[in-house]
Order: sequence, then structure tokens, then C-alpha cells
Amino acid sequence: MIQRIAYASTIPRRIGSVLLGMAPLVSAFFISGVLNSGLTNKAIASQAASGSPQAETSGPITIPRPFKVIYKADYKGLPISATGIREFSVIADTDQRIYSLASSAVSIFAKLTEQSDFTMAAGKAQPLFYRYDRTGLGKNKSLRLNFDWLQHQVTNLDSGKIWSLPDQTLSDRLLYQFQLQTDLMNLGPEITLGHELKYQVQDKDQIKDYHFTVRRQIELQTPLGAVNTYEIIRSNAERRDTTLWLAPDHEFMLIRFEQRANDGENFSLAIEKAFIEDQPVEQF
Repeated sequence: MIQRIAYASTIPRRIGSVLLGMAPLVSAFFISGVLNSGLTNKAIASQAASGSPQAETSGPITIPRPFKVIYKADYKGLPISATGIREFSVIADTDQRIYSLASSAVSIFAKLTEQSDFTMAAGKAQPLFYRYDRTGLGKNKSLRLNFDWLQHQVTNLDSGKIWSLPDQTLSDRLLYQFQLQTDLMNLGPEITLGHELKYQVQDKDQIKDYHFTVRRQIELQTPLGAVNTYEIIRSNAERRDTTLWLAPDHEFMLIRFEQRANDGENFSLAIEKAFIEDQPVEQF
């Protein structure tokens, strides 16, 4: 059973956590964090309530149901193996529903949190607020972006810098992953090999292009049993090779992820457990 946008029940907010040893590469794909609270949540709700340039009027667009997935994470070159958790939830069920993709990474070396709170507009995940924090890996880093679609601008809440919003389909460094999953759900389950998907991502003060290509179908063995996947590569990356394996029979859930960097710092995720709407996936 696949969840659609126009569903009736309110889904409770849930926050994921991740224990991940050494994670400089992980943040390029995986790590998302604790949800925003207080003033920021009020600002997001106010912006959504005031109306976005586009509403959810394009008909029933298929999106993933709320999920939590647990992975084994390996950082090559270091004797570290840990657990990762990634979670998607609804955080506000107003006239315009607000979603969040959330997780975190904590180890004795570092703590990383990243989040994207967003709405759906005409089948596209439209960011409202993006947050990234990293401590313990050299210099601490943070980034908070507020997306104002009414004023067509992005504000860096840390520096006060403002940039224009050029495109309704602009994503953030985390949200493009959800958009990829959603797009594949609406194309599948049978997808032509060689099919390309392209996204524009706001990365600090730059807009970057992320291109993905469906390379092949392959069956993977997991602790939950054998599962059919599409192998998808990022086809325009220069400094690292990124490969994802997504399961079409399970709402294109991420089953495995590998990233190989030019400097030899490789990273991988492999599924161990999964929950959809709080119900465990017993077997693929």
C-alpha cells in the first residue's frame, strides 16, 4: 500500500537519531538532524499558512509513507563501524502539510545534525528551512537557510546574507534525496535503464547541479532477505563516485549506499532494519 499526499490521518512527529563513527563523507548524502523548535517552527508554520506560490493541486502525487530505516555504516580506512538511522515524518498537519526528513550522527569524534523541513507543491518537495551543524571534526561548522517563496529569497540566518530564489524546484543539500525517491515512485516500478534525473541544489551561496542515472537492476542480499533494487549513480560528480540502490517494491527505500572519494575515504551504508508507519518490515 502506497501513501499519497491527500491522506486523512495525522501522522505523529518522530525524530531519528544516528550513532555514526567518523562522518565527513556521510553528510554529503545521509545525515539529517533533530527538528527545529521554537521560533523557527513558528516561522515555518506562518510561511506555510500564508500560502506558497504553488499548492498541492496537481492531483494525487505518490510520496513515501513515514519511515525509519536503520543501517550499518562503515567508514573505510578506519576501524569504525556504527549504526545509522534515517527518518521521514509529518510535523504539522495544517492546510499545507509540513514534512521533515530527520536524523543525526554522534560519535566520540564528532556530532553532526542536518534537517530539511518542507512542503509539497505541485509534486515537488519545496524547502522551508535547512539546518546543518558539525562539531568535533576540526573547526565547528553550522549553516541555517530560510527559504521564503513569497519573497523569492534564501536567507543565511547565520551570516545574514540573502540570495534570490531562481526556481520553484530548487532543493537543499538534504531534500534532493527525498525528491529523488518521490520521482522514482511516480515513474516506477518499471523504469527505463539509462533514465536521468536532475536536480538543482542550494549549497551555501551556490546552486549546484546533481545528475543521477539509472544504471541497472540487481538483487541484493540483506538481513531482511533478498530484495530487487535499481542501481543509480550520480553521473556528474567530479571528486567522488556515488552509488545508491533503491527498492521499487518498497517505495524506493534506500537499501545500500556507497561513496568512493578520490582521496580514498570511502563510506557505505547497508540496511539492517526498516519501519514504515511504525510497523516493522519483517522480510523483503
